[in-house]
Amino acid sequence: MSFFKTNDGVRLHYQFDGNYDQPVVVLLGGYTSMITTWTAQVDDFKQAGFRILRFEYRNHGRSEQTDKGLRISRLAMDLQNLLEYLHVEDFSLVGHSMGAMVASQYISLFGDQHVKALVTEDQTPKMLNEDGWQYGIADSSFKEISRIADDFPKTKLIRQTIDKELKQQVSAGYVPFNFKKNRPLMVDGIVQDWRDVVANERIPHLFLAGSASPLYPVTHTQAARELQQVENSAVHIFDGSGHIPHLEFYNEFNRIVIKFITKNQ
Repeated sequence: MSFFKTNDGVRLHYQFDGNYDQPVVVLLGGYTSMITTWTAQVDDFKQAGFRILRFEYRNHGRSEQTDKGLRISRLAMDLQNLLEYLHVEDFSLVGHSMGAMVASQYISLFGDQHVKALVTEDQTPKMLNEDGWQYGIADSSFKEISRIADDFPKTKLIRQTIDKELKQQVSAGYVPFNFKKNRPLMVDGIVQDWRDVVANERIPHLFLAGSASPLYPVTHTQAARELQQVENSAVHIFDGSGHIPHLEFYNEFNRIVIKFITKNQ
């Protein structure tokens, strides 16, 4: 079990798997997740020749509990602190849900010159709908922020049955998540708009979605892809999946993502 301290003094849990000389893939989980959410990815990615870096955000899993820095920009800075601590220079980013927000904020703050490829999983670049953008949460607007934040903990995110063994592995060492304490982080994510970041990316971006996601219309992937003009970018839809394809269809997820990242090293 490994820990490091951020530049604002918060102790965060991380895990680095694989050989030191292999290309690095950073796996960024969603809101509430622990590093075990990526259990079904680690072995396949290692066998494909990658080193896997995972960490738990502040107030997540075994990381320190704190009242400060509960915003997406701080999580992106935490990621930068970790990369500097481990002397990681070049890497690919895979972000699920809020992890995709962290990836976008990282690129907004630090640029994409060290990012080989980006994969975002079932996350629209703008959660709130408005005229000209109807790819966020259904019936959403700034007036509905409080309702959206309150509804999320009650939302069933998956549509497929997770393997019993995998479910046990993902739940191993479970640390209860404090939704009330972390509500500011949820609200901060809801109000963000990453469309300008996507539009200015210079790296290949794979946009993933579950066709049965309870959060977003599947068309958000193509809408985001059309914002981005990089030739090797692509869209992939997991037929029948809910919000977490990396658990619901992990074999397909691993195959698609490994192929994309390998192609764009």
